[in-house]
Order: sequence, then structure tokens, then C-alpha cells
Amino acid sequence: MSIIERDLTYFILPPSSTPLIIGSEITSFSLVSGPKSHFQGFEWTLQFPFPLAYRIILTGPDRPRPPHDNVAAPSQLCRFKLRSLDTEKCHAVFSFPSSLDGQGIVELRLWWSYQLFSEVWHHSYSSGDDATRLVMRDLQARSYSLTEHGVIRHWALDRSRLHLGLGEKAAPIDLTGRSFVMHATDAALYDAYRTDPLYKHTPFLISTPRPAPSGDGGDSTQRLTYAIYHATNSVATWDIGAEIDYPSGGWSKRFVQHWGGLEEWVLIGKGVESVVKLFAEMAGKPRLVGRDWLGYLASTMLLADKKNAQELLEEWPILCAQNDVPCSAMHLSSGFTVDEKTGSRWVFHMNKKRYPDFKAMVKIFHKAGMKVVPNVKPYMLQTHPDYELVEQGDGLFYDPISKGPSKQNIWSSGIAESGDGSWVDFSAPEARKWWARGVQGLIDLSVDGIWDDNSEFFTRDDGLLCKNEFDHTREVTVHGKINTGLMGRIMGNEMMNKVSHDTLQVAAPGRRTYVLTRSGNPAAFKYACSTWSGDNMTSWHNLRGSQHMQLNSAMSLMQSTGADVGGFGGDAPSPELFVRWVQLGVTHSRFCIHSAPTDTHGKEKLNVPWMHPASLSIIRGHIKWRYRILPFLNNLMWRSHLDAAPPNAPLFYGPFANDPALFTEKVLEGFDAWLGVGKILTAPQLFQGCLTRNVYFPKASPDDGSLYFDLHAPFGTHKAGQWVTVATPIEHAGLFAREGTVIPVGKNKVTVTALSGPARRYTDGVDVVLDTDGGQVGLDDWRGILIFPGYDGKTYTDEWIEDDGISSHPGTYTVKVSYCGRLDAVEIKASVEENGFQPLWRGILHVILPAGDRRRVVGTDTAMEGENVLLLAQSLSP
Repeated sequence: MSIIERDLTYFILPPSSTPLIIGSEITSFSLVSGPKSHFQGFEWTLQFPFPLAYRIILTGPDRPRPPHDNVAAPSQLCRFKLRSLDTEKCHAVFSFPSSLDGQGIVELRLWWSYQLFSEVWHHSYSSGDDATRLVMRDLQARSYSLTEHGVIRHWALDRSRLHLGLGEKAAPIDLTGRSFVMHATDAALYDAYRTDPLYKHTPFLISTPRPAPSGDGGDSTQRLTYAIYHATNSVATWDIGAEIDYPSGGWSKRFVQHWGGLEEWVLIGKGVESVVKLFAEMAGKPRLVGRDWLGYLASTMLLADKKNAQELLEEWPILCAQNDVPCSAMHLSSGFTVDEKTGSRWVFHMNKKRYPDFKAMVKIFHKAGMKVVPNVKPYMLQTHPDYELVEQGDGLFYDPISKGPSKQNIWSSGIAESGDGSWVDFSAPEARKWWARGVQGLIDLSVDGIWDDNSEFFTRDDGLLCKNEFDHTREVTVHGKINTGLMGRIMGNEMMNKVSHDTLQVAAPGRRTYVLTRSGNPAAFKYACSTWSGDNMTSWHNLRGSQHMQLNSAMSLMQSTGADVGGFGGDAPSPELFVRWVQLGVTHSRFCIHSAPTDTHGKEKLNVPWMHPASLSIIRGHIKWRYRILPFLNNLMWRSHLDAAPPNAPLFYGPFANDPALFTEKVLEGFDAWLGVGKILTAPQLFQGCLTRNVYFPKASPDDGSLYFDLHAPFGTHKAGQWVTVATPIEHAGLFAREGTVIPVGKNKVTVTALSGPARRYTDGVDVVLDTDGGQVGLDDWRGILIFPGYDGKTYTDEWIEDDGISSHPGTYTVKVSYCGRLDAVEIKASVEENGFQPLWRGILHVILPAGDRRRVVGTDTAMEGENVLLLAQSLSP
């Protein structure tokens, strides 16, 4: 291993800078290399683009600000106060622009006599007492240094804190004590607990304190959470205490960025939720996912690779009907692109023998209410018919050694089969035009979205050059051809998703685009609305690890995500493993069953709901349950889109951050999570042969006595703060609704939200065939609400959003519900706010109490005066 680390030292105030006045408000503070510095020409600048997020920009010769489009900073910077300045001692103190809702001030203290060194402190005012706490600090003797082409940052590490995020990283959820590479790669058949790197590039690290155990006599002042984000797309390493450097200050965390200068963001907030929301303000909130993509998504490599692929795929809707399994979409693997003579996959090429009438096949899916999204890959084998065309347009990464397109061995056909080819350079205008034409060709064949696969852009060589010509304004630009080390190869994924999205949007401007991407950086999710954790391996071990991966991904703004249910590679899942994987998968924000074409023995592998006939009734029941709660899931995606609220979250998220029990290893290394924070606690069974689970029920406050209602027989209740052994027979996992929750429910099948228009008609002019006409799709014309009242007279309020599920700028229908539970009755009220959308069930809600609850429901069977909602007490059967 080559080690190059050279300290950056002896910064000074710029000689020509305007004199700074203590107490004044400024928009930036800068230091530059002083006469004693070994490295001249460097500038360090502090800014506050957001009230609780500061940005450090460090640039110098051959180290420009990293080119990126990951963060959209406001055009006007916040003003922050210079609280003190001592030029002789090289020390300054700044207060943040925000005062944390009047509960204290946050300040940054800076020293620069030798090493640049900073600390963040929080001065809180609680019960009249002034409490001052350290939030974070640099590693004093080793804070800023240079690598051969990039920079290194060191901070002191508090090992008592949790470290979370970094996008899609291996389990467990707490990243402390480990090291991770910020680099996207095709990690097929990875180990969900050990493999690194994986598919995403998200250098967003959260550090949050563990609350003091109750009754320990410690300071109850809540310490702040912070997050560090680096906007670079270059390969980097995050070491979170895996290495110890005792002479420099002991335990540390270290960020090593291999190319370019530094753009570092530090976000401060009260709890993980606050910094996730702030990151969303910076990077962009998750895109709104179409309603149909929340159901069961089918996918398989096997069928698409068969010689009679179209014939087999056209049978899919029939198989779903015969097995009584609702399905919303088919992900079409890349078998449709295989050249008949060579067996190689040529992106956008259509195999006419396997698919003699592709458009007719899509029409069959559309009539059955199923969307089709084809798989496309951003590289070209040299044998591809368009290779020379794209090469002539300078649309391939350029190798300065061979003086031509960079060529490498690329996957071409079957398992481990490959050939020479090149990655498409999406920073080249001609490459984008070519890709747009290919996407448009698929749109002309009536597809409903694009599956951007194999999109890690692992070009292997940082010295390769990219065209670097964009037709949209980026946050940071550099000019002329640059190497992929500085640009970051993940730029290709970002732009691939952008062109796919833009082409879909132009073709159907009134419809929500669907771009699914396997890889991505934060900027990629401006265009792709969904992702998944790549080509996993079938095993109980990887099933368990996938839960932690989903939760860290969700806290990193990948909030429509899931795993290949059943496992992509390896042997076919056993009946028990498959059932348990489905039970977990239906609680994730994306639910897709997928598999490789063969197992480890070369036998055909096909993960489908009916693969184990004896288990079909259980699998069917869980898939139908997902459709039943689809209105609830749709609302969770709205909350993600509007507020960056993760549909799936760890138990300590949001209002539960002060429950010490949730920060014990027993809970952190477990697998329970929220489906909707504070709504449904999911307790999956992820161990072979086990039929019970020990479950902890989170508390939102020390005196929280809220009930948790078991959604399965015997339908009991449990109190917050308790550990309880619950049953998890093979028929179900643990699901518990928290007191005060409102769960809107609909029919347990595929439904459409309108009788006509985009919600009913596809772009090819095909209308969904309704069940009343012999089809498989119903109308979304019935709505129930599951409510979970206590008995102590407490009033609960909640609301959810409905829309047509397809429009790019949808109208909404917001339902607000309040209810109060007493010993003998439950009182309920509802109101609506109509904003351009009227659901088919408009105005009638069926109120459903927990199983066995015989209390009267006061407020039903009559319309609420002035509210236009008729509440009906009814059991859960439309």
C-alpha cells in the first residue's frame, strides 16, 4: 500500500482582506497558505449556505473544487457572527446563523497557528441552566493533509456515538469501528455483512449520541447529532475508527479523498431525523414514486433469456390470475438485447426471434394492469452495431495511453462470460443523444419506464479522460477534458439516469417517470426514483444483513428501495427461507421478487410466488396484504417526497431518539424497524426454524405508556417500554400498530384510481381491463381506516394524502382524522382537503377497530357537518 500524507500547515489571514470587526455578521471567512507553509497557493473558506449547515472549501494548485451536481446550495449565503478574533494567537469563534429554535446557540471555534483545527460547541439553555457540550472536533495534530492528488481529513472519534448512513453499506447498522470505500462496483453475490464496496457512492456520515440510561444520574441535556458530507464523486475512503493513531490524539475517523480539493459540509441538528431532513434540503428530496410501483414487482432473468421468451412472458398475467397473485409490473431483464448470432448483449438491440412482436407483448401486460420496464446497460461491446457511431462522436471514455477509446473486459452474455468493450461517456453530447434515441425506441414500443442496470461505471483507471461537456448547469464545473479520477466515474450513472428520465418526461410530460437504478450518487436520485441493493446471494445470513442495508440507505435519501426477494444468486431459496424473505420484503418501500437464471449447480432458477406450492397460500396472503395497505404505502412515499421521512426507519428514529433501550446492542443488532415512523413496528423472523421473537416496544418519552396492537391472532396489546416474547409462526412475522395510528386500506388487488385518463390508459392507448369485464384489475373505490384507540380519553390526529398515482404534477386529496378512545366508546371525526383530485371512493370511509374491540364508534353512520365525509363502522371486508 502506497502512503502519501503531507500536513497542510501555517495558514494565515489573507494579507489584503478587509479588517474583521468582532460582533459583525459575515458571509464567509477565509485563510490562505502563509510564508512558512510547505504548500503554497491553498485557500480555506468557511461559509454557511444553510443556517445549521456550514461548508468548508479547500482548494489549491492541481486541487480544484470537486466537480459535481450533488448539492444545490442557495444563491445567497447566510450571515454568521464573528464572536471573537485573536490574530496573534490565530483563533476565532463564530456563531451559527440559527439558534436551534431558541434553545441555545451553536458555535464553531477555529485555530490556525500550525494545523487548521476546529471544534463545534452547543450552548443550551434548559431549565435556566447554561449547559455547554462539545459536539465534534478535528483531530488536533492531524486535521488537514494532502495525498498525491487529493486530501485527507481527520476528526476525533467518540466511540460511544452511533455512526450511520453512507448509503448502501454492509450490516450491521452501526458503522463504528469499520472502514468503507466510497466507490460503486458490481459486487454480485456479495456478503451483506462483509463486502465493501457495494453499488452506491454516498459519502454522507451521521454521528448521533446514545441517550443516557434512565436513572444513571447523568446530564439529561440532549447532545446534538451531526452529519458530514463530501460532495465529491471521486473514489474515497471513510475510516470510522478502524485505525487508531495514538500520537495524534487516539481514536479518529478519517476521510481520504483521492482527487481534487475539498468540499465538506457539516450538518447540525437535534437527532438523526433533523440532519436527514437538512441533507434533503441540500441534495433534493426523494422523487415521488408512482402508485403502481408500490405493489408486487415481478422480475426474472430466466424467462427473458429463453428462446421463446415472448411466448413465456405473455403467459405471466395468466399465471398470476391462475395463482390469484396480484402483480403491478414486470421488470424485463436484458435477454431481449441478445444478438442471435454471437449471444452478446447489445444495449437497445432487439432480438426478433425471441421477441417477434415486442409491442404486442407489452399490450398483453397492459390489459392485465401490469407495467413493463426494460433493462439497459451503459456500455458497448466492440461488436455492437453502433460502436463506431458512438466512437466517432467522442462518446466513449478516452485512454490517453492508447490514444483511443478505453477498452476493457465487460460482461457480455452468460454467467462470467465477457468480451472487449467500452463504457459510454455521458459527459459527451453525442453519447447522450445516442442514449436518448435508444430510450425513445423503447418508449415507442410502449414501455413504462427504464431500468438503468450495471450502472456503476467501474472503468478501473482514474487516468481515463471524459469529454466534460454538459448541456445543463451543474453546481461545480471545470473546463476541458478531465480525468475520471477528478470527475468521479459515478458521474456516468448520474447522467445516464438524467437522460433516461428526461427522455421519458418529454415523451409523456403528464406522467410521472420511472427510472430504476442499481447504482447512484445523491445527484442520481434527482432523476431515478427507485433503487435496490443489487445482486444479492440467497442465504439466511444475507436476508438478515439486508434489513440493516435498507435502513442505512433510507437515512441516506434512498427511500424507495428493497432487496431481491428470495436472493438473486446462489441456490433457490427453501420454502421457509422464501416465506420469511417475502414477509420482510412486503414491509419495504420497494417489493420485488427476482433471481438469476441458474443456481450454483447450473440448474434453472426462477423465484416466483408459486415456486413452492405448499407455501403459496402464505405468500399470496402477504402480497395481498401489501395491496391492502397500498394507500398507506402511497402516503409514506408522499411523506418521503415532501418531508424526506423514510418509509422504513430504525426504531430510534424521530420521536424515539431518547429511549436508551433502542441504543443497546440487543436492539441495534436486531432487525426490527418502523414501517412509517411511529406507525407499524415490524418484527421479522429471520432465523431458520424459529417460531418466536423477543420484541421491544419503543417509548417516545420516559412516561410513554402507549399500547402496541398485535395485527395477528390473538390480537393482544403490549405497552411501550416492555420486552415481550411474541409468536412468529411460519404463517406470519410480527406486526404491531402503535396506539393513535391511522392506516388507510383499500382492496387486496391491483386497482386503478380513475375510470379514464392516464390512471386507466397506458401510452400505447390500451385500457386496463377491469374485473367487471373479465380482467384482473379493480377500481380503487373503497377505503377503510384502521384505527387503534386507547382507553384513557386521549385524542389522536393523523392524516394521509391520496392522488391518482401517475401524474407528474398530481392533484391531491388529503384526509384528516381525529379520534378519542374511552372505556365504552370511540369518538371519531374526519375532514378532507381537496386539491385537484377526487378519489373514486370520495366521501365514504369505513372505520375499522382492532380485532375484538366491541366499543361503540361515535360519529359513524352520519356525515360530519360541513366536512363531506360519511363515516361508516364496518369490518375489514369491502
